[in-house]
Amino acid sequence: MIADPKARTIEQLEQWLNDIDYYCLTDVLVTHLASKSPLLPELLERWTASDREWTGRAGWQLMAHAAMKSKTHGDDYFLRQLERIQARIHSSPNRARDAMNAALIAIGMRSEPLEAAALAAAARIGKVDVDHGETACKTPDAAAYIAKAKSRKR
Repeated sequence: MIADPKARTIEQLEQWLNDIDYYCLTDVLVTHLASKSPLLPELLERWTASDREWTGRAGWQLMAHAAMKSKTHGDDYFLRQLERIQARIHSSPNRARDAMNAALIAIGMRSEPLEAAALAAAARIGKVDVDHGETACKTPDAAAYIAKAKSRKR
């Protein structure tokens, strides 16, 4: 929580990520460091391409942050990410699938054109199964979540 995101190297961030074995810690690393790093574009590419559960989760959580806040990535970039999500979500590791679903939702909330594209992608993807362990957590239906969130903004 005290590390300066601007002073971190890719090697440091990846070493910390490699030491993580719990999804909540992955999310803290993404939220407090990676999402605020000038290395964001490279981290997005590297981490979303990973087949490792925690690295993939970090990448797709980072993608959700970028969808909500990035001013440098345009709609075309996020349209390509929807294609990647569609192609890989059902074959990705459990917690990476969860983060891909979150990225799908965040992309759908970014703009009206992306909302339509994300809703179409969600329909093609169908139900996303994530094992949340012995918790009451449920995987949100992306289309319903996008519609509900967008109705609050209008």
